[in-house]
Amino acid sequence: MFIRMETNNKAEAIKSWLANHRSLETQASLANHFGKSTTFVNLSLNKRMTTKGAESLIEQIYEYLVEQYGI
Repeated sequence: MFIRMETNNKAEAIKSWLANHRSLETQASLANHFGKSTTFVNLSLNKRMTTKGAESLIEQIYEYLVEQYGI
């Protein structure tokens, strides 16, 4: 779990959105877009890696999905 509850909520929102919109984005496509490994994206979204970099990635992914798809 991330220290900031807001980041935890964003990770859950991203996972939920991805589950319902697989034709638009996947963890792999997000990893490619942000230049990260799929494993890093997966560990971050599942809150198993809670480093500053993982928290930053969650924020970036959330902002991208808001801008791109209006989640």
